[in-house]
Amino acid sequence: MDNAGLMREKDIFEKTFEQCGVGLAHVSPHGDLIRVNSKLSGFLGYESATLVKMSFQSITEASHVQEDLYLLHQVLRGEIDTYSIEKKYIHAKGHHVWAKLTVSLVRDENGEPDYFISVVEDIDDKKRIESELYKAEALFSKIVAAFSAHSFVWVANPELTRIHYINEGYRNIYGRDEYELHAKPDAFLSYVHEDDRLFVEKVYKAKPLESWDLQYRIKNSSGEIKYIHDRGMPLFDENGQQILVVGTADDVSHEKEQQQALLEAISKLEYLSKTDPLTGISNRREVFIQLDREIQRMNRGQKPSTLVFIDLNDFKSINDTFGHKAGDRALVGFSDIMKNTLRETDRFARLGGDEFVVLLFGSDDADAEVFFERLAETSFDIEFGREFDSELADSDANQDSRVNSGSDGITTTGTSLSFSLGWHTWDANIVTAQNWVDAADEAMYKQKRQHKRHADV
Repeated sequence: MDNAGLMREKDIFEKTFEQCGVGLAHVSPHGDLIRVNSKLSGFLGYESATLVKMSFQSITEASHVQEDLYLLHQVLRGEIDTYSIEKKYIHAKGHHVWAKLTVSLVRDENGEPDYFISVVEDIDDKKRIESELYKAEALFSKIVAAFSAHSFVWVANPELTRIHYINEGYRNIYGRDEYELHAKPDAFLSYVHEDDRLFVEKVYKAKPLESWDLQYRIKNSSGEIKYIHDRGMPLFDENGQQILVVGTADDVSHEKEQQQALLEAISKLEYLSKTDPLTGISNRREVFIQLDREIQRMNRGQKPSTLVFIDLNDFKSINDTFGHKAGDRALVGFSDIMKNTLRETDRFARLGGDEFVVLLFGSDDADAEVFFERLAETSFDIEFGREFDSELADSDANQDSRVNSGSDGITTTGTSLSFSLGWHTWDANIVTAQNWVDAADEAMYKQKRQHKRHADV
């Protein structure tokens, strides 16, 4: 290959290394960082020049170092070619961040270890969601424990091949050991009364399981006939993917009063599946359902509605300056203020991150202008709390941040939020919720670009 070809290959490698969507590093056999890309530097909060003076051991949380070294030595000895682990890194600001690390070894022409290639994928948000789900499951277990005498409650994967949770209701109602369901999740079907079994099995054979509401009879371990009211529903993640199914089987033979309590519990679970866990407003999946319904309504000749797309300005600087906890408080505070500016007929939702939408029901451009005037008169000052104290008052990373002194002499830190917005009133070219969101999003970026040009001038 001529010099021009070699130069082009080098240029392609350099751009690929720097512009890759995940963190990349070259690491010496001893663990020293030789080279890092900007994605990894940004994830860990260090300058690249600082990182290459460090070792991977120094930026790894202590409890994960030994596992990483053990696998690293296995690769060096040729026992394995590569490995992947989930581990905590130490951010430059001192807190821990989760990442998935994948490591492989490059050997020189003599077959000796030359350097490691480390791929670091940011999974911090994923881990936070897993932690929140674990807490929710613990809370769910406490809630349903009170129903165990007369209700069999279970949580499984959508294919009903793995049981995640069973309360003691199975033992109390069926008179059988709940561990048999861990071995065979649909074992309870064999105890359904023979006259009812066919239609019950038909529901449970449909995979993945969807919502159901059945009444049938069973025979418990003593041969006693019991009447069961069996209901269930799927649970979805923020991307609309089905992740779990929750089922409840009530013994309604003598305990009909339990029905109402469980209906309320299921209603709460359904509510949680439709709302953003941080702000309590509608989530992305729910607002897309609402938008599709609204499009169907307007296709029948009803008065059009307007969709507003909102993007918080420089939200990253809040996280960088005060941390993710303050960022979460800012999102909650913004949502609370926005809810107070809306009409009862309007719909407000968080798409994700710092992006929101407002559906102005039955509103055209003129009505939208009235809404924007109302927003302009609204203060979006957010207080973070007293734990974000004077040491952050000296930070100039966020020009909108402020520190207020209370009457007790204790400081509270806050910020004044600003945002960009765009809107699109429905027309016949909008046929799906995604079309509508994209149109409002484009209008928002158009406004943002115009504002930037004016600011530059």
